[in-house]
Amino acid sequence: MILEAFENIRIDKYISDEFEEIPREKIKTFIKDKKIKVNNKDIKPSYKLEIGDELEISDELFEVPEIKPEPMDLKIIYENDDFAIIDKDENVIVHPAGSIITGTLVNGLLYKYGYQGLSHMGGDDRPGIVHRLDKDTTGLMVIAKNNESYKYLKTLFETRKVDKEYLAIVHGNFEQKTGRIENFMDRDPNNRRKMAVSPSGRVAISEYEVLKEVAGYSLVKIHIITGRTHQIRVHMTHLNHPLVGDPVYGNVKTNFNLDHQLLHCTYLGFTDKDGQYVSFNAQPHETFLKYQNVLGLGE
Repeated sequence: MILEAFENIRIDKYISDEFEEIPREKIKTFIKDKKIKVNNKDIKPSYKLEIGDELEISDELFEVPEIKPEPMDLKIIYENDDFAIIDKDENVIVHPAGSIITGTLVNGLLYKYGYQGLSHMGGDDRPGIVHRLDKDTTGLMVIAKNNESYKYLKTLFETRKVDKEYLAIVHGNFEQKTGRIENFMDRDPNNRRKMAVSPSGRVAISEYEVLKEVAGYSLVKIHIITGRTHQIRVHMTHLNHPLVGDPVYGNVKTNFNLDHQLLHCTYLGFTDKDGQYVSFNAQPHETFLKYQNVLGLGE
């Protein structure tokens, strides 16, 4: 069923925006091959959706090629028989998507642990993956090493029982040095690849504290209570403090040669299945520290 906000959009664009990992050209091919229908009728890629339209998409569109193990320098902070805590680098996609089936974190995990050494309840293309970080967001992630652990950890995330703190460098200075942001987030109706504050979305909650500031820039600690896609980037932009370097939400010109957001997950904590609270810390990486010092936001 098509939501009113997205009527009159081309079907190939709509599907491409909904499933970012699938190339638009592949979607067009499937439409031309009559593997995507609207209201049980054949259509063209240029067909514009209307309210009430029902889409029928062949499962073949979502089939994933074999994901092969690849050696990768994984920064493992801690591991036991159930899970591993890793410190993800920048420029690393978490799992294969569309035509990208190499160089992802999953490729490295398969090389390290093998398919049998990871959970596979999240999908064949996402062994071990319980949650995600954006490609250029660095820091802590938990990896499930078996299905029982995956189910336990997934429940913790869904019930907001995982503590996650981030460091971010943002534009501007805050009038209120601490605060709580609670609103709703959904796809941006003008750009389906972006998220936006919207009353039609799901609740999103973040808490922030300014750690240090200089003229025009602030170092902020952010505790996210929910885990919506791009939540910190959207919330900071909503406060008119976009992340420095953010190519999607920032749209602020700087003299820096920086093409990604300065965002790092520095703390992760939860109660394990034995009832023990475990917590992990990871310092920001080289690029983050470089700009932190350049801007005078270092210690």
